[in-house]
Amino acid sequence: WSEEFKPHKKADIALNNYIEGSFDEIDDAIYFQDSAKYLIKEGFAIVQSVRKDGIFRGRGFTVSLGTGLPNDLTLNPATHHFVSFDKGASNQSYPSSLMGSIALIRQTLIDVDWYARAQSAFALNPKQETPEFNNSLASLENISKEKIIFESDDELSLLRANKIAVEFKLSFIHVGSGYEYARINEIKATGVELILPINFPKTPEVKTIEDELDVSLGELRHWESAPANPAALEKNGIRFAFTTHGLKKKSQFWKNVRSAIKHGLSEKTALAALTTVPADISQVSEMAGSLESGKIASFVVCDGNVFTKDIKILSVWISGEENEVEETQEIDHRGGFALTLQGREFELKLSGKKDKVKGSLKSGENKAKLENLKVDDDLISFSADLKELGVDGVARFSGRQVGENLVGYCGLPNGESVEWNARKKSDYDPDEDSADDVEENDDEEKEGAEGSKEEGDAKKGSDDSADDESDDDESDDEVIIANLTYPNIAYGLSEVPSREDVLIKNATVWTSDESGILKKTDVLVTRGKFAKIGKGLSASSGVRVIDAMGKHLTAGIIDEHSHIAISKGVNEGSEAVTAEVRIGDVVNSDDISIYRVLAGGVTISQLLHGSANPIGGQAQVIKLRWGSTPEEMKYKDIDPTIKFALGENVKQSNWGDNYTVRYPQTRMGVETIMKDGFRAAREYEESFAKYDAKSSRDRNRTIPPRRDLELDALSDIMNSRMFIHCHSYHQSEILMLMRLAEEFGFHIQTFTHILEGYKVAGEMAKHGATASTFADWWAYKFEVYDAIPYNSALMTEKGVISSINSDSYETARRLNQEAGKGVMYGDMSWEEAIKLATINPAIQLRIEDRVGSITVGKDADFVIWSDNPLSVYAVVEQTWIDGKKYFDLENDSKMRLAIKKEKSALIQKALASKDSDEEEAKGLYTKAAREWHCDDIDDVWRMGR
Repeated sequence: WSEEFKPHKKADIALNNYIEGSFDEIDDAIYFQDSAKYLIKEGFAIVQSVRKDGIFRGRGFTVSLGTGLPNDLTLNPATHHFVSFDKGASNQSYPSSLMGSIALIRQTLIDVDWYARAQSAFALNPKQETPEFNNSLASLENISKEKIIFESDDELSLLRANKIAVEFKLSFIHVGSGYEYARINEIKATGVELILPINFPKTPEVKTIEDELDVSLGELRHWESAPANPAALEKNGIRFAFTTHGLKKKSQFWKNVRSAIKHGLSEKTALAALTTVPADISQVSEMAGSLESGKIASFVVCDGNVFTKDIKILSVWISGEENEVEETQEIDHRGGFALTLQGREFELKLSGKKDKVKGSLKSGENKAKLENLKVDDDLISFSADLKELGVDGVARFSGRQVGENLVGYCGLPNGESVEWNARKKSDYDPDEDSADDVEENDDEEKEGAEGSKEEGDAKKGSDDSADDESDDDESDDEVIIANLTYPNIAYGLSEVPSREDVLIKNATVWTSDESGILKKTDVLVTRGKFAKIGKGLSASSGVRVIDAMGKHLTAGIIDEHSHIAISKGVNEGSEAVTAEVRIGDVVNSDDISIYRVLAGGVTISQLLHGSANPIGGQAQVIKLRWGSTPEEMKYKDIDPTIKFALGENVKQSNWGDNYTVRYPQTRMGVETIMKDGFRAAREYEESFAKYDAKSSRDRNRTIPPRRDLELDALSDIMNSRMFIHCHSYHQSEILMLMRLAEEFGFHIQTFTHILEGYKVAGEMAKHGATASTFADWWAYKFEVYDAIPYNSALMTEKGVISSINSDSYETARRLNQEAGKGVMYGDMSWEEAIKLATINPAIQLRIEDRVGSITVGKDADFVIWSDNPLSVYAVVEQTWIDGKKYFDLENDSKMRLAIKKEKSALIQKALASKDSDEEEAKGLYTKAAREWHCDDIDDVWRMGR
């Protein structure tokens, strides 16, 4: 052995610094008895501890909170692996998005499998090149045989994590979020068990009409419904353990448990969530979790049923040792005092709220306001300008409460430090508060009076803890007045629409096929398909009949370029090539933009990665089945697509001075990095071809090529299994990419934006590329100065299949009008113009055989308009997908009234409620989905931050 070599890097580094499967929390654990006191006080005797940083976080350990050596307190030194989507404090830029984290987890699990096979092959044939040693991957080798604890921050992310578990045949225990009730059926179907935080949100601020504008119906619903989440889990047979994780103040724990019981949770299940279930999850069930002979003598002694209000925990026994729980007396500094300073007596008055004390010093009729007043437990400090009291200058006081009195030191204006004391003369009287306050503005007076009233009420109610729970026993069960919809926000649906057979009569039908526009025509829909088109059709029994006289019928609008319905990052902009990331992993079915664009007649959207990278991520086409889950929205059996980008965004010229490091920084660098990627993919294919050509015996003895998700995607592109939709503007770059594609044997499916497409339309038609553009966006940056409104018409004339797209959550609501601009600017026929929004984008997505026109046999995706759909006066009356009605203008009006009524009722409930700690659960509401743009790279998302 040698002491000369000391490696400067650990050998367990994987693709990212925070993939550390080999990390054992116990190796870095330092046990401080004082840090356990707050848990013991709440009745906890055993905890499972884990590092809360990173994606693969390593293993936790289970420890007793008793006294003694760590060796004796450790009950299980290595419990579960912990995983999260949040990379934590890593200083590496990748991943910078949720889809990047998912891709990294997926790649890591693939690497774990490769590593095991590589080690096995090397053991059989040690003469070949030695494979790398990576302890992080080695430590995860048996992960498929164990349970993994996975932390996610909402119900959709839980479902995303479970999808990974299914893909890799893993078993997850999920750290819950409190939103499980919103998708309870889907979560039940996964068969998961949960570690459930019990951090309920504070009462929304709705004291004024202006406050109300900032509070959504979804926030109000969650505030009311969150305490009923444990009961919903119990009702659906979902096993869970409670945790203090997420509670800023552990003293709120029992209050929240009792609230959950008040909202329907049984005491039996609550007890199991505190004892047997966490013991099982912490892998100590054979020694703890129940009062049985032979198990560790850890238990709690109370003065009654622990789930009942005002019951106190008297002692907590840990491994046979008693820990008495002393009731903490909260210090109240307020009241009237006789303050003595250098033999002179002043009247000191402290008032206001307990956590926001104010006060004054008085001598005779003269008074001085206290400044910089701070209280912290028994400590108090303040300053006062004593000029009015006969002392020239500001004195600074600091001291502490001893019994009912105050003692301390005062820094006089002359620099001298002297002792002072204040003898308590009277208790705090809230009725005198406003009358005795020194001159304050009106707002401060109101705030002080309000605080005084609250504290007066608290005084009369005995103590603060009693006041915290003053409403807890008004009724046996809490009545929930909020509706539960899918998604659980305004305009969510109470149930997913059912498929209907329907006959639309007497409509002007814009077929978007060779039939053109048909007047006074009937369309029959059966089994979610267009069954018949003609005049005088009749309906059989059970078929809904819609009289569309004077109305217009089109196929559903298809948006080739959208960024709605995406969670936590539209760009994985940390690297120039990120073909491994997938928008399909982060579809957000709760985005209100889905409902809004349905109201604009859109039925299908291609959700594209942003334009931060030359080679971005894989896209996802969805049908806008509002109320469904992300998986149910995905368009099945469709050729996969991927986002490429050219121009200013990818070379970062508009990103600012902090973005001058990532390669490439020039347009020629963009071409080069794309070529490098495809060359690497070609070599990658060759390595697998050589490996696959070996006999079965030789393959077992040969280290296999390492599968790379990024190169898999590039290989699929070269082999026409995945198709490019490329963000583009300049004619030179458009020509460059077509030539590059031809060099590697494939073609570009669609150039999107392509505002200079009219310049190279002939070349595009020859190449076989299609184009999706804007109607009249231009001059918003240098590279679009040559945009013209005739672009789509000119490209169409040259034989390029063209469409218009939104690239905007707002424009997506009026793509019919954008198509109409083809008539206004380019003198297109109505038949050709409507195709810009229907069949042409369907062709670009390679789904034209199923959607995009009103043709017999195609999916019944259609829109009923009040007027010519190319007109600015046209209003969508109904939007149908697969023969199911997802938007109805008449029903929308009814929903608005119902939403107003429900929100008003919840606001009244919020106004009547009392919140014990307004800071306790900030940030727990479902946030509105972010409205993404192509170049957004600043979504710094972290769970709980």
